[in-house]
Amino acid sequence: MALQINDLPMMPSTDWAIKSGEWPKIIQAYLACVSYVDYEIGRLLDALDESEHANNTVIVLWSDHGYRLGEKSTFAKHALWNAATKTPLLFAAPNLPKGKVIDEPAELLSIYPTLLELCGLPAYERNEGKSLVPLINDNDLNPHFAITTFGMNNHAVKSKQFRYIRYEDGTEELYDHKNDPNEFTNLANHPDYLNITRRLKQHLPTKNAIWDDNSSYTFQPYFVEQKTRTNGKEMTDVKVIGAPQ
Repeated sequence: MALQINDLPMMPSTDWAIKSGEWPKIIQAYLACVSYVDYEIGRLLDALDESEHANNTVIVLWSDHGYRLGEKSTFAKHALWNAATKTPLLFAAPNLPKGKVIDEPAELLSIYPTLLELCGLPAYERNEGKSLVPLINDNDLNPHFAITTFGMNNHAVKSKQFRYIRYEDGTEELYDHKNDPNEFTNLANHPDYLNITRRLKQHLPTKNAIWDDNSSYTFQPYFVEQKTRTNGKEMTDVKVIGAPQ
């Protein structure tokens, strides 16, 4: 199931990148994009510092989810592995500590509740995320978990040290990021880690929405098939971008 989700036909494979000699060029282009974004963020912050709003502005910086540069045999981000789901998340505000690094998992769903609290606005009861202000200010010592979902019934649960993944067919993965940051060794069935797997499994979502009938997602064969199968409709001839027809 993991390999089906990972299959993105229009993206280069690592084997192709090595044989064609394109890997260094791909890395160079990616780093050039990062450098350009950093430069433009710097311009924006310089302008803010020179304005009257420098000491009365909340800044939050985040990005799209992680892009693999050859890890797990692909150049893509269609997976529930750590390299494909992690993202930067930075907050700066007049009432927050400066330069503080927090090594706890967090969800992008928490951005909005965090902004509400930083701006002194009332919380919104329908938010699924929770404010990170207590965590930033050392007032929340509870363990934190981040949930990532990719298609129906495919979920990952990230704790400070471990990542647990369960796919819709019931297969599981467990990685110890302290000792295996590249996620080479699946510990889901290791007898010494059964209690950890059991605890992380308790955080899996209990509700899974079906695909919207109007979804036009055609980037990946597995998800096209899953939508047809789970929505109870007859299979239609959908052209998957980059896939052989």
